[in-house]
Amino acid sequence: MNTRAESETEPPDRDPADGGPTGGSDRRFDGPWLAAIAATVGAWTVLYAVDWALLTPATPVGPAVAFAHSYLLAPLATATILLDALSLAERRVADLGVFKWIYALAALPAPPVAALYYAHREWLKPDDTTLLGEP
Repeated sequence: MNTRAESETEPPDRDPADGGPTGGSDRRFDGPWLAAIAATVGAWTVLYAVDWALLTPATPVGPAVAFAHSYLLAPLATATILLDALSLAERRVADLGVFKWIYALAALPAPPVAALYYAHREWLKPDDTTLLGEP
């Protein structure tokens, strides 16, 4: 039985099939980032279109929708682009280098830039069948 002092100094014994210390993955940036990018950009586009076409700032809903697409969804799209790029680099699939930062900064005011990011990502590794799958 491990005591608290032992567990802080010794790594836990885990099965290599579970991603333990002797096998598997120790990756920090795994996640369903493409799905998150698509959902975030889609929601941003819908809210931006509703805000632009139907709402005025004088209504109570107008500022709430503008806040949601500007201050919640746009930074979330930026974060998911960065996390996806970091995940690709960590898995040694593709390294976007400085372009990941350019796409992230461009996605702050306009998250549909993620489509360009996706095209660049596919261009780097078009024959990799695991690129679109879960890591």
